[in-house]
Amino acid sequence: MVHTFRLSAALLGLLAATACSTPSLVADFAKNDIFYVDVPFQTQAPGDRSVFVAPLADARTAVVLPTHERGFPIAYSGDDFWERPVAQMVGEVLVRQLVTSGLFAQVVDRASPEGLVVKPSLVSFVGGATEAISGSRSFAEVGLRLQVLGPAGVDGKRAVVHEQTYGSRQVSPLEINPVSPYRLVGRSLHLTMAKVLSGLDGSNIARSNVPVDVALPAEASTPSR
Repeated sequence: MVHTFRLSAALLGLLAATACSTPSLVADFAKNDIFYVDVPFQTQAPGDRSVFVAPLADARTAVVLPTHERGFPIAYSGDDFWERPVAQMVGEVLVRQLVTSGLFAQVVDRASPEGLVVKPSLVSFVGGATEAISGSRSFAEVGLRLQVLGPAGVDGKRAVVHEQTYGSRQVSPLEINPVSPYRLVGRSLHLTMAKVLSGLDGSNIARSNVPVDVALPAEASTPSR
């Protein structure tokens, strides 16, 4: 059976200590900057196309995760810790970051023929802790796939103009009391969003009459610390 990592007393203390500085103490990284802080990204060349962001799909596949490493147990963080479904929160963060980035002329609630359509899916979102002789280390990984469809043609069909998987894996140093995986997964999401915004900016898909740099489908980016 896979062990599930529970909220530590240290993190509970941190939540209580920051009660006056945060708008909410709920376990919701889309609403609580204890877990996630928005990427301060703004494009230098705002686009002139609108974009509709479809609801984010949870595309995580059910895999058997290892429960031990070199004889030491691995405990995983669970979705049941969060106040809302993980995909719903990630989708909210994605839309908010696209709005503040200025990449698109407008993020709309309904797709238009001349606008773009983003179809996001969550391919990985996991955290946990691995025990060792002299302590333990936390880890977290986030993977987000984006498929962007261009304006509708005369036949109503849309071509794929950008498709890429962005991701980040974080591993803490070996310590007696390592950072909580729930905090570390927020760091992974932050770096993933930074790659998303940078990738979309460099692709030029938001700018009409500009050559599009079409990214080939790829697996999650290599780990970055």
